[in-house]
Amino acid sequence: MRRTFILHASGAKLPSDLFGLTCVRYADATTPSEVRVINEKLRKAIEHEGRFASIEGLWWQFSLTELEPGQPSAVSLLRVSRNRTGALELTGRSWQEDGRLSARYWCEASKERHEPPGIFYYWRGERPRDPKAPQLDGTGEILLESADRASGYFTTCSDAPASVKARTAGVYWRAALEDMSILDGGDDRQRAELIAERLTRWKSITNA
Repeated sequence: MRRTFILHASGAKLPSDLFGLTCVRYADATTPSEVRVINEKLRKAIEHEGRFASIEGLWWQFSLTELEPGQPSAVSLLRVSRNRTGALELTGRSWQEDGRLSARYWCEASKERHEPPGIFYYWRGERPRDPKAPQLDGTGEILLESADRASGYFTTCSDAPASVKARTAGVYWRAALEDMSILDGGDDRQRAELIAERLTRWKSITNA
């Protein structure tokens, strides 16, 4: 409610059910200088409320935990969105350092967190390029730390002969639509360069 603003004339009467909204009033005869004052009031009100933080969107996923040999994925890009019922859902893919696809996954069930915003989920997936395409499953949680950063973990179990049972701590950075376009595109070199750039930036931060 606080993030909805009403701009109205000073003499206008508002219905009582709108009293909880943020109101900015102006005089009937408004000059350009007065409009600038109104714009400034709106800007300050928006800044005061701050940027709306939501877990929905595209996220880069990096591992804080040292990966075992059975976990070839170097980085993931995942999407958190809402389905037709309004529930959160998660889908994603992982790549090796050379840009080759290593896994794809999706959530089968989820629970939305509110304080702070986040998602707890049960996921399933596969490694399509591996022999026999082993099936994967586990649970995970992502919680917002700021508008563009989150933290969490995920567990991984595999039905492959060399089974994997691991818990990985993760850090999540907000991704851009352009990142998804590159990863979905057919340019292998551009995809590998993007992944290498993100991993280089991540390693420089963790080694600082």
